[in-house]
Amino acid sequence: MQTHTPYERAAGNGWPWLAYLIFVPFPWLWATPDVTIITAAAVAVGVFLPLYLFSARMSQRALPFVAMAMLAIGIAVAPLPLGWTTFCIYAAVIAARLRPRRRALLGITAVALATAATGLAWAQPVLWFGPGVLFVVMTGVATMSSVAFYERTQALLASQEEVRRLAGTAERERITRDLHDVVGRTLTLVALKADLAGRLVERDPLAARAELAAIAAAARSGLAEVRAALSGQLGGSLANEASASLAALETAGIEPVLTGDPAAVPADAGAILAMTLREAVTNVIRHAGARRCAIGIEAGNGDARLVVEDDGVGLSFREGNGLRGMRQRLVAAGGRLELQALHPGIRLEASVPA
Repeated sequence: MQTHTPYERAAGNGWPWLAYLIFVPFPWLWATPDVTIITAAAVAVGVFLPLYLFSARMSQRALPFVAMAMLAIGIAVAPLPLGWTTFCIYAAVIAARLRPRRRALLGITAVALATAATGLAWAQPVLWFGPGVLFVVMTGVATMSSVAFYERTQALLASQEEVRRLAGTAERERITRDLHDVVGRTLTLVALKADLAGRLVERDPLAARAELAAIAAAARSGLAEVRAALSGQLGGSLANEASASLAALETAGIEPVLTGDPAAVPADAGAILAMTLREAVTNVIRHAGARRCAIGIEAGNGDARLVVEDDGVGLSFREGNGLRGMRQRLVAAGGRLELQALHPGIRLEASVPA
């Protein structure tokens, strides 16, 4: 399908520009035309009009022929007392729409030379055809500038639309990562506490009631975090997340060990590592079958580092949504993620500039 620039589409509504045809009968102000001259003028305009009105829908291949046809009309009526250079000016406008710009410049130059040669061939005064040659050049160059302006505008609009599309895609990916982390952690904790409450309900109703209250609190906290994820405000402190991770590991019957001071990590880096720690601990609880999980936190030398080690089956961190989300979040912040198989278990190390 042939596409057109906004300038070419606008040319389809180019009726106002036909006002310049008033210069065709301009010489009649001092030279009364006869029937032959009037008929010739009418035929010239009649042939010109469809060429002009349909030129906006024509392909690049057809435009040179349209320009030559308009130029031919002007040359054909040049011997008559008519403003014949008007048709040549329209021909220059059509030539200016050729691509690439080198073709447009050649077309305008050819129209200008043909107009000047016609005037000289008929021995017309320079003041009669000279202004027409000047307007051929001026109008052609102005049209080239207009076309270039619209093309740049279209390119800018396309770039802005692409930026909006990529921003929307990035936002959807962020929401997906955050919801995966939040929902996975919350549902895992709720399931663990529900199982524990079920075991305690017969022998220790008070403890079971406490676990049920903890389930309700976890659900409310998870709902708040989902809302924060949707609004782009998710990302708590690393200290709070470390405390919550230790509690979740204990609930799952996994011995937690924490080394390092989470509060020593700057807030921005800590928010990234907090989300990484959340997903890492969730994977340990859900998949590792571990008895012990060590969490190490360091800050210094311009970066912050998080290490999570477990003694589980070693398949805790398959390349799924969780690991992919961790990696994307860290890379976006200028950090990195490394995995190392242990015997038994696995070691996850995440670092981010601090």
